[in-house]
Amino acid sequence: MGALLAVAAYMLCSSTALIANKVAISHYSVPGALFVLQIVVTVLFIRAGAALRLLAADALDKENVKIFVPYICSFVLSLYSNGRALAAANVETVIVFRACSPLLVSILDWFFLGRELPNLRSLAALLGVVGGAIGYVCADSDFAVKGIRAYFWVTVNLLGIVFEMTYGKRLISKVKFESPVWGAVLYTNALALLPMLCTAALSGELARVPALEVSPLGTAWVAVSCVIGVGISWSGWNCRSKISATAYTLLGVVCKFLSVFINMLLWDKHATGIGLVMLSLCLVSSSVYQQAPMRAQKIKDELESSANAPSRTVLGAAEAQDATQEEMQSIIRDVDDTPDA
Repeated sequence: MGALLAVAAYMLCSSTALIANKVAISHYSVPGALFVLQIVVTVLFIRAGAALRLLAADALDKENVKIFVPYICSFVLSLYSNGRALAAANVETVIVFRACSPLLVSILDWFFLGRELPNLRSLAALLGVVGGAIGYVCADSDFAVKGIRAYFWVTVNLLGIVFEMTYGKRLISKVKFESPVWGAVLYTNALALLPMLCTAALSGELARVPALEVSPLGTAWVAVSCVIGVGISWSGWNCRSKISATAYTLLGVVCKFLSVFINMLLWDKHATGIGLVMLSLCLVSSSVYQQAPMRAQKIKDELESSANAPSRTVLGAAEAQDATQEEMQSIIRDVDDTPDA
């Protein structure tokens, strides 16, 4: 029952987050200022919950803050560029570019973080994502009118997400939280508040806020986006802890399909029929992708396999067993000391 509720909560928040932000930004075209408000609401919610003893969150620690700084930079970049992308493009365009992230992540994982290259199944999945993305771009009217300029902000958003999924996550994996869910959420939002505020100010958005034409409907959508922002912070971690990694990945794909469906029902600002087909190809292909193992882990598995295989001679078997065990212990220490990216 607990897992079912966790899945339901995550699906509700994940499938509506992009939609709520898109509609709110369409009413008030100041995405940076909107995200400042969402961050403030999230921090106040956690602080109030902790004061009332309804939840627990780790206090900010100087050493942990230093570790978090590079990750916060990528988080603010991803969040702000996501808002600018939603202001300039439809929801499906943002989803298609996000679906391409495993391709770049797999390359960076291999080049910098010691992982194997993708296997044939994952390679086919990545090619499916690339094919779907190219097909989507060819069918996109914005690309026909504006050219590559139409994808500037979604490209920046993609690069920010890729950094978060590789180097950023590797950095914050060194931080040990007593309250992993709300502790991580508090650190991320509290530390992102000032950079996001500066970004909104430098872009001129804060200066435009007093001149905005306030409407009840727009304000309602802003409030909904703030509630969803708090909800997805909690539901994502909670759901991940209750179901398998494969199930969580497939659930994410289902949520994106729900986002597309809700977007189509809500208004006419969505992709063409061909674009939706290409988007579906991207999402289905990304669900098949599997992260490659660490290179040291693969060597370890091969050594374990050779250690269990029968040797041709008794002397050869003893020598092979001694050498294998010594090498295995060295590799196991390296694997255990290396945090997963």
